[in-house]
Amino acid sequence: MSPLRQLPDDIVEDILLRLPASSLVPLKLVCRSWRTLISSSKFADQHFRRSILVDPQIVYCSENNRHERMDVFPLRSVLENTRVEPTTKVASMIVGKCYFRIVGSCNGLLCLIHVRFEPNFTGAILWNPCTGFTSEPTPEMAGVFAYGGFGYDHTSNSYKLFMTLKVSEHDERTVSYTFAPNNSSWRTIDNFDFSLLGHPHNRWYIPIDYDNMVGVFVSGSNTLNWNCERYGFGILNVEDVISLDLGKESYGILPLPERDPEDNFSMNVELSLLRNCLAVCFEHKRTHWALWIMKEYGVTQSWTRLALIPCQVLTPPKYSLYCLKPLYIFEDNVLLAFSAFYNIVLCDLNNPDATLIPVIEGSEDAISNSFHVYRESLLSPSSHYDDLPNAFPPNA
Repeated sequence: MSPLRQLPDDIVEDILLRLPASSLVPLKLVCRSWRTLISSSKFADQHFRRSILVDPQIVYCSENNRHERMDVFPLRSVLENTRVEPTTKVASMIVGKCYFRIVGSCNGLLCLIHVRFEPNFTGAILWNPCTGFTSEPTPEMAGVFAYGGFGYDHTSNSYKLFMTLKVSEHDERTVSYTFAPNNSSWRTIDNFDFSLLGHPHNRWYIPIDYDNMVGVFVSGSNTLNWNCERYGFGILNVEDVISLDLGKESYGILPLPERDPEDNFSMNVELSLLRNCLAVCFEHKRTHWALWIMKEYGVTQSWTRLALIPCQVLTPPKYSLYCLKPLYIFEDNVLLAFSAFYNIVLCDLNNPDATLIPVIEGSEDAISNSFHVYRESLLSPSSHYDDLPNAFPPNA
């Protein structure tokens, strides 16, 4: 038999573009031409655009994030199996006596902050779990992480990290960091004025809920969003959303959906990103969780309720004060969420009573803000600053 003729370069490229990002990384070792192609920023960009419709991954860390490892599993496997064996990834640049936290993901990159308690300093790195890429760590800033977030600023074609740090009992400082080649640096920006919420903010208390310390990045609006408490009538907890425009570095306030007038209980709230929209889940009369999405960002009238999920289906009575944290909605209207008691759960929004409870191996010690949905990619900031277009699909 005659040997198979070599395929044209454009056919080879088209075949490789159809493979998952994790399968392409080892193919760099096949030959020099494949390594050059797969490593190019143009190929990484084209591949990421094609992979938008592929189900993303979930990454989480356990035991309150005090590890130099994270576990990853594909979302689709949760639908197909009740037991999932995660893949362990290690961010090699995180060393020393510190703990780390995921403060956001974008275009396949995770932003990790690392906090050292003695002395109190906070720094950050970017990490691509698929390729193993790890950026140079940022200079450390004095202070303890209070809240923050990470996203891609479409107006400047750059990735940005924002953090509010507790420098001392009397001092808070909000800083931003732009990841750019040869021009990365910290900048101090204005702190959010909590008096705008009518909140008696003081040095002892930052009214950002613990499970919402990490901002939700909404690409279409170019904003980070945090859940924030303010005290209204009597002991009623009223909730607002603080937004930060990544380009303008200016703040805004978004109201939550209106509650039933008879529902006067204090409530717990979880923010998330579902179907490329800002989403919120909160208690409804202590019997259900109400799941809403804001179809048009910033337009209060666009809040739309997706479902009422019975609390008893997923949470025993003693855990009823913990709110369900939405993570992802599949095309068949099945919600993947974090439950305080069962950890990762599935809920059919067409029939909330028929809830499945999968077991994610090794996630028993994880907490709700440990879980992040992200899409695998070959991208790295240093490889595509010059030619990365503004046309990335929202919330990729």
